[in-house]
Amino acid sequence: MSFAYDLDAIRARLARELPRGLRDHCERVAAVAVVLASRHDLDPALAEAAALLHDVARHLPGAEMLRRARDYGVPVSPLDERMPVLLHGPVGAETLRREWDVRDPRVLDAVWVHTFGREGMAPLDKLLFLADKLDPRKDKRYPFNAQVRERASADLDGALLDWLTGELRRLVDAGAAVHPLMVAARNSLLLAHDASGLARGVATGEEQV
Repeated sequence: MSFAYDLDAIRARLARELPRGLRDHCERVAAVAVVLASRHDLDPALAEAAALLHDVARHLPGAEMLRRARDYGVPVSPLDERMPVLLHGPVGAETLRREWDVRDPRVLDAVWVHTFGREGMAPLDKLLFLADKLDPRKDKRYPFNAQVRERASADLDGALLDWLTGELRRLVDAGAAVHPLMVAARNSLLLAHDASGLARGVATGEEQV
């Protein structure tokens, strides 16, 4: 399919390839993405297309996810090996590029990083990341979503930092593994927007060792 933000064509193909529950999630994410795009001077059609496409590989079984990751040259960490679903962003981006003829690097990058983020995220990366997490069905999983949702209307970076901080705390409190990309994304935001505060925190930590 030639990619030109033909939202009807995207929806028609998703209806053939994705299970209903996953399509419903993508529609909810698209609704959030359009609202955020209108408030942050981003193209709503671009945001809607990226949101509809973001989970194109989410339904793949673990063995198939790992096979595609290796075939596509996607890096696979030990954590990814244990939980292949963590790869659905990069595998989805490569699937879109190779099988859907998606060529817009903004969409491909946003889909690639929508699960964990990365250092130096672009505006669409941030918007899609937040829209995915702010699906109302995820509010029970992420009890800090109300605060993030309120902040996201005016401040994507602040909302993203709030979400990453909340999720890192939740994972650590649960004794769960933390993906290094998520830590890198949070550190990157801190360095970009609060370098002096980060420096104070690091200095304090060194003094306590």
